[in-house]
Amino acid sequence: MSHGVLAVGVVVLLASGNVWYLPAYVDLRAGQDRPHSRRLAAAAVLTGWGSAALTMFLLLMPVDPGMVAVLAVGGTTAVVSLTVQAWRRRGRERREEEARWSALFPVRTAGPVEAAEDER
Repeated sequence: MSHGVLAVGVVVLLASGNVWYLPAYVDLRAGQDRPHSRRLAAAAVLTGWGSAALTMFLLLMPVDPGMVAVLAVGGTTAVVSLTVQAWRRRGRERREEEARWSALFPVRTAGPVEAAEDER
């Protein structure tokens, strides 16, 4: 296969990824308007697509395959790290949100003694 066909395939693949990296870019640009976990997830998406684009570019060039592999592994490691951080941060944000709502609207549950009195 010629390099031209491979290059066109790479361009089409990377252009089709805009449904992921454009919203991620918008989330990062929004700054403090978005939760921190969402910005971390957006950074993971952009890191993944950026490392994929750079890896594909290097595959089209006459470079050492070991260098390409190091770039791919480094990009994957960064994406996984950012994703795990985003998941952990989202869990903390959910717990904080639940605590705020429970402070506003405390839920009173009937204990076993109150439930027995209600049945009488």
